[in-house]
Amino acid sequence: MNNPSITPNLKPANLGNVQSSQSAQLREGQLFHGTIKQLYPGEMAEVQIGNQKLNAKLEVPLKAGDSYYFQVKATEPELQLKLVSGPHAQGESQSAKIGSLLDTLQLTKTPEMRKLVDFFMKQQIPITRESLIAGEALLKQTSPGQQQEALQSIGKLVSLKLPITPQLFHAMMGIETKAGLQGVLDALQQAVSADSKIPATQKTDIQTILQQIKRPLLEANGGKLLAQTLSTALDKTAPPELRFQAVQLLKSAGILPAQTSLANLPTMLAKLVNSSQNTQVQMQTVEKQVAQQTNTTSSATGQSENAPKMDAKQLLTALQQATAGATKLPVGASAELQRITQQTDLPTGVKTQLTNFLSAHSQTNETASALLAKFSETLFNVATKQMLPSQNPAQSSANSNSTPLQTGMPALLQSVLDAQGGLDKLPALVKQAMQSNAPVIQSFLAAAEAATSEELSGSTIKQAIQSVLVKLGVHYEAGLASKELHISQIQDSLKPQLVALLQEGMAGTALREAAETVVSRLNGQPLQSTESGVQQQIIMQVPLHLQGKRIDTTIEWNGRMKEDGKIDPDHARVLFYLDLEALHKTVVDMQVQNKVVTLTIFNEDPTLKMLGAVLEDRLAEGLDAEGYRLSAVRFKQFQEEVITPTKSSISADSGTQGVDFRI
Repeated sequence: MNNPSITPNLKPANLGNVQSSQSAQLREGQLFHGTIKQLYPGEMAEVQIGNQKLNAKLEVPLKAGDSYYFQVKATEPELQLKLVSGPHAQGESQSAKIGSLLDTLQLTKTPEMRKLVDFFMKQQIPITRESLIAGEALLKQTSPGQQQEALQSIGKLVSLKLPITPQLFHAMMGIETKAGLQGVLDALQQAVSADSKIPATQKTDIQTILQQIKRPLLEANGGKLLAQTLSTALDKTAPPELRFQAVQLLKSAGILPAQTSLANLPTMLAKLVNSSQNTQVQMQTVEKQVAQQTNTTSSATGQSENAPKMDAKQLLTALQQATAGATKLPVGASAELQRITQQTDLPTGVKTQLTNFLSAHSQTNETASALLAKFSETLFNVATKQMLPSQNPAQSSANSNSTPLQTGMPALLQSVLDAQGGLDKLPALVKQAMQSNAPVIQSFLAAAEAATSEELSGSTIKQAIQSVLVKLGVHYEAGLASKELHISQIQDSLKPQLVALLQEGMAGTALREAAETVVSRLNGQPLQSTESGVQQQIIMQVPLHLQGKRIDTTIEWNGRMKEDGKIDPDHARVLFYLDLEALHKTVVDMQVQNKVVTLTIFNEDPTLKMLGAVLEDRLAEGLDAEGYRLSAVRFKQFQEEVITPTKSSISADSGTQGVDFRI
């Protein structure tokens, strides 16, 4: 079954990136079919190849109007052509032309060879005898159902001036057939586990990356799990054994120090916040702002509209600094902290609670450390509920101006991670929970995953896609060239790891073959992505694992570049080829014209239209929030072997040829 496709027509003007100069069009030894349009003195002639015309010198006099097969004899100082076969009469059959050419080239007239020559003739792509021989061998190894995709792949290799090798052919075929990466990654994982020849560290590195690819939301789940366990540990109404296991899980993942207990948990959290390097840098800035504000604000009001804003992390650190080495909070410091508390974005009820803590402290014998523990417990309860809004929707906007992580984590929790090693602690936390047999820990993990699923959104999917693409290392060569990323970041991805493995030559046969397959498939994406003037086509294959569901995704983006070199978001056509566990083969065709979006969804399930209508208003609202307008959503079923050519919505004013839309 053919899928919709926006792959450009296989013509020299599009795929081969042929320019007006003759030297850029053709190379010595290439064969092509052309028509003599006009004869000139000195054995020169105007020859038409497809929709292009060029001047060339002929070896023998030919007749205007006749068509021939030519071979490029030389390109400098002028294009020189050698007659291979012809002339071909206008009524001569395609089969006769193919037979004549194969006789001249002394090539066997196998079905695969005839099919290959026929394809190149119709697409008007210059070829060589060697290309035909190599292409025939690959066609013979291709199943009958994928012959058309194989021809397209060979044609692209020729037009891109790449050698026709099995590796490059399979790289192209993976994109042409829309075959996902899940299968080849599974095979690689099995081969890595079974191989005993590569070093243990190298095996571990590759296995870790493969696990990260299979868990693109590992950090998001880890953030929810951190909030879930910390909320339970701080909940004094929860059973003590439950709280104890929560603390032990956080300690085993290295998020809490080994000396942490239920009794000192709030104090230990406050110390971690204060020890965070980011906290120290931010507090220096805030202290300067507070000092400036104090000098310019009247003592009657203590604040103004321009007062510096502080978040929960900075408030807790300010309290800890004010109580450092003291048994009681100084009176002046108490007044200043009350003023600062009112300048935070905390919920009004929380501000009142903290202010009451400060007032009560000044009127009792309560120690400074006890006050710090109260502040810490209250603020961390707010932060954990912010990560788990379903538990307390009223506080889901608390601390909204905190500096967020990629996971959307409150700054207070981020500072704890910063103090203990950063984001790497979140995957470690999930791993510890998965390895635990305790029902309580498994319930924490299930609740965290449920919270992530509940908030699954466009930004979450975007994060997952970006995470997978980075870990696959599809464009790691570009990262090396740009020098924007550190070498350790680039090496921490699959492709460079596999390239190193293949270069070292220590892997067994099964692992080497699996690694070669994955590398060739990853190479296929940049090879299939093309650029022609302002027109660009970008192809990505993303194997997604979202909450236990496997999704094989191929994304084709076809659009144009603006004058500043950036992608034009107002005009584009994007196709998503999806292989879903429940809906199976699904294609989403999104066309954008002047920020007006039209969606066509192809799937065999007739009930999908009714189910999709429920989400249409939500989709329209989401697009509107981004400055786009939804025009229509259409649902269609696939139709076998029905080809409907249409022009790209952006081709009219781009000056390039359209695209084929195959259903």
